[in-house]
Amino acid sequence: MSKLLARAKTKRFNAENCYYKMGVDDAYVDDCCFNLQQAIELSLKYLVEMHGENYIENHDIRAQMKKLKELNAFIPCEKELRLLASTINSWETETRYNENFMALVEDIDDVRKIADEVIKYCDSLVIEKK
Repeated sequence: MSKLLARAKTKRFNAENCYYKMGVDDAYVDDCCFNLQQAIELSLKYLVEMHGENYIENHDIRAQMKKLKELNAFIPCEKELRLLASTINSWETETRYNENFMALVEDIDDVRKIADEVIKYCDSLVIEKK
């Protein structure tokens, strides 16, 4: 398995652990959001690599999506990702540097589902490659 996909799965696992502790401390909200952003970013970078190209070296999931579109690649949850891209992208820095960071639980729930679908799709490609 690719290091990118393994890291994406680890970030998703970490996000889930934080999700269930969000009521304890806001730090868990921050960490949950950051890890979800990372899980999606790393998964999309993995998909770019699976298509034989180098991913864009930044944290913007829209850049990876644009690259995948140029490659005519399937993007799981594409519509949902486009709609939440600004929110998800902001989590990469806001969760670490903005003392007043807040996230809606509904957005977190939506992004959890998206991360799960993207990782599930990536896993299906690993199985097909064997």
